[in-house]
Amino acid sequence: MIAVTCLWGTSSALLAALAAPTTAGLVALGGAVPLLVSARLRGQHPWATLIAHPALYVQLGVLEAANLALYIAALRVGPLPVVVALHLTAPVLIIAVALLRGRRAPTLPVLLELLLVAAAIWLVSGRHPGGTAVGSVVAGCGLALGSAACVAMLVSVIARQPGPNHTTTSAGLQLLLGGAASSPLLALDPPSAPVAAELAAVGALLLGPGFALYWQALRWLDAATASVIGLNEAVVATLVGAVCTRSLPGSATAAAGVLILIAVGLEQRSAPRRRVPP
Repeated sequence: MIAVTCLWGTSSALLAALAAPTTAGLVALGGAVPLLVSARLRGQHPWATLIAHPALYVQLGVLEAANLALYIAALRVGPLPVVVALHLTAPVLIIAVALLRGRRAPTLPVLLELLLVAAAIWLVSGRHPGGTAVGSVVAGCGLALGSAACVAMLVSVIARQPGPNHTTTSAGLQLLLGGAASSPLLALDPPSAPVAAELAAVGALLLGPGFALYWQALRWLDAATASVIGLNEAVVATLVGAVCTRSLPGSATAAAGVLILIAVGLEQRSAPRRRVPP
């Protein structure tokens, strides 16, 4: 999981500079191809796995396509540390849904978590003068929350249905169908050949291996432990982004990111420790 957060945090920082929402398919396909080739060379059968679980992987693919498109859009318009942190708030969103449906009591820790998320959005948006800047920051936060919602649904789908034993195949198929679902968006704003190659490389070298390791890690770690370690993604993304842009994040942005991490960490600390199905 530590390796996963380093890979995904680095990819988030690079995608913030390279990608557009319409190019999410290239990143996903770039990650899927080497994973599926590797799986086949190791004697696995991705096509047979897809035929055995078609509904599962189509659903995962559609959710992954939406997740990547929303996340990349958020990275392009919002502050990097806050966008990455909000992207990790899937557990908090699950809590909010449970509260609305009456499945969870509105206890003080639960309400505090939601208050921290709202405070973080207000803090970062309120420190950017000018209507355009404020609008961009708020839009970035909203897109990141949409991405987090997709992540929450992805976890729910995987948890409800049994999956195959080959984690490399599973990760590759998820990215393949996600890339295929979002590829039509390329026609709206096709990237140049060098940019397309760079995006595919980010997927192949960072996103894809991260997915493979993530599926494997969830076979050994419970959900709470994995999610707590996953908070390192926001830290890595912030550090890599600062190195790439040669600038440190502002105090308001950094404080908002910390509030988000506290909210997620508070939920994970009180969450029941149970094993996530592979």
